[in-house]
Amino acid sequence: MSENNVFWNYAVAIYSTPATAELCLRLQNRYQLSVNSLLFALWLAEQGRVLPATLDDSHVREWRENVLEPLRLLRYQLRQSKQSRTEDDCYQQLKKAELAAERVESGLLYELREQCPDVSGAGGEAEGLSDLNIQGYLNLCAAAGCEPGMAGDLQALLRQLVDKAIGCSGN
Repeated sequence: MSENNVFWNYAVAIYSTPATAELCLRLQNRYQLSVNSLLFALWLAEQGRVLPATLDDSHVREWRENVLEPLRLLRYQLRQSKQSRTEDDCYQQLKKAELAAERVESGLLYELREQCPDVSGAGGEAEGLSDLNIQGYLNLCAAAGCEPGMAGDLQALLRQLVDKAIGCSGN
């Protein structure tokens, strides 16, 4: 796995914006979407790349299901029941372990970037923030497994996430 993971740096910067973090967590909790996958979709758009709906991310999903999600579940359970300083220390360690697992997952996603077609020069005359928003939304729909043209709460949340993330990325 690459130690020079520029996607991780992007994800940390974007997620540090409270409105973006809140939207990501809402999508995770309501629709069981991976925050890292959502941020990867946005990062790909900023890189001029398309997230293919057929991308083989089985290794990423395996890591998420076998390592990351069990850590998150343990942390959530302990958060609800912690009653002592020792339990709080354990909770804090689980938070650190979950963050480390998130970083591994981001590295696995980063390794998939070359399998995502580069369309940065394909648009011709139409470039700029509007195209970035469109590509970001299309990539998010691919990550969420939903149709971009449909109306609904999921699509509305994805549009909000694009607007928040693209606006705060500084790129």
